Amino acid sequence: MANSTLLFALAATVLALAAFSAQAHKQPPSSPAGAALPPEPYTGFYADAERCLSKLTEECGLEIFRGIFRDHDAISNKCCVELVALGRRCHRKILKATLTLPEVPKREKKEILRRDAKVWSQCVLVSDALKHGHHLSPSL
Repeated sequence: MANSTLLFALAATVLALAAFSAQAHKQPPSSPAGAALPPEPYTGFYADAERCLSKLTEECGLEIFRGIFRDHDAISNKCCVELVALGRRCHRKILKATLTLPEVPKREKKEILRRDAKVWSQCVLVSDALKHGHHLSPSL
């Protein structure tokens, strides 16, 4: 299981990306704690992240993050729908960039990817069921 330092660093990155997407200005974003974000994993990453994250509420971004990186928090149906609407391509870009952070130990990456696949599959099922008018419990 990831230690609290790792979770804080990753959560700060996700929060900073979400805040950056909401700000829509050209200055380099900074994390909520005031520390600078890591360098872009590739040129244009923050612009791509802004486009992707504009489709996701901060609340759902954190909920999805916890579901993937902690493996014990339930993801609400609302957030599953947002994740699927975000699209697999956007989701994978953000996940891959997060996994490149030095705070993520190599040994944990395989487990994180496994949980990500599980969350994505469950959210696709939830989203499809809700589209077809099925009543589901409030979270996975």
